[in-house]
Amino acid sequence: MIKKIVILQTSGNELANQLWNYASIYAYTLERGYTLENPSFFEYGNYFTMPAPNPLFKAAFFNPFTNYTARKSAPRRKIWRKLYFWYARTVLWFFGEHSIAYKDPDNKPYYLPPTTKKSPGKLGELEKEERDIYFDSWLFRNPVGLEKYRKEIKEYFRPREDIDSFALSQIKDLRTRYQTIVGIHIRQGDYEVWRGGAYFIAQQRVREIIDEYLSVFGKNKEQTCFVVTSDGPVEEKYFSGLNTVVSKGNAVTDLFLLASTDIIIGSNSTFGAFASYYGNIPFVVMQKEKIDWEYYQNRKGFFENKYCTMVHY
Repeated sequence: MIKKIVILQTSGNELANQLWNYASIYAYTLERGYTLENPSFFEYGNYFTMPAPNPLFKAAFFNPFTNYTARKSAPRRKIWRKLYFWYARTVLWFFGEHSIAYKDPDNKPYYLPPTTKKSPGKLGELEKEERDIYFDSWLFRNPVGLEKYRKEIKEYFRPREDIDSFALSQIKDLRTRYQTIVGIHIRQGDYEVWRGGAYFIAQQRVREIIDEYLSVFGKNKEQTCFVVTSDGPVEEKYFSGLNTVVSKGNAVTDLFLLASTDIIIGSNSTFGAFASYYGNIPFVVMQKEKIDWEYYQNRKGFFENKYCTMVHY
């Protein structure tokens, strides 16, 4: 019997936090030859092509969020997250001894094979048993696996056809008119107040960073287009004189738009970082103070950015 891994993640609910966790565990299952099921991805699963856990769960949890774009504070999200929390708690009550429920006060990752040669601690013991294993954390990481199985991961996390076609057609059109396409990701929302706004970058500063990028990389402004994505309103006055396209899509559409550009300049978040990984393109992390532009010279694809502290590589 092929062992099954079930992701019962009950924290770190937003899209990119889930994707880093999900992809890392998926790489582990590929390394071990296990199957994978992720009921915790119910808010976003219908935007992708991977299978839902089962028809009943899909109808109850996945389908209510088909094309549902309201923010996390929306009543439906609050209610379903609470329902899912109790579902996951019930599963863990019955099968807790077969689970890896990982929490670390310093947010240190729990690394999985093939990043580690052997499965650490309890996981290694559970692998010897003929029962499913349940994962409950948002900090499982697998940098070696993400690189080793990049092709398989990219296929597994392929977006729904309409989203994929939209992103590709948008970028294809821009490439007929511009030499360089730059993705801009501006995290607003909770970043304005979280940790005193330490990671919030005002749009006036975003424009300064864009001008620095054009100068440092010697880009022709007329031949460069900026695809701007954000979870809040974009004040277009700060982008005057630039060739810009402001996305009106949802988070999933924005993710794949960014992944289709040549380089991403974005907030310190898991969102821009995952788009960078998926598209295998560089990611410049915006900062309140001076950016270490030399660090980004000669970067051609995805790399573990030391300034992106939110991913916990």
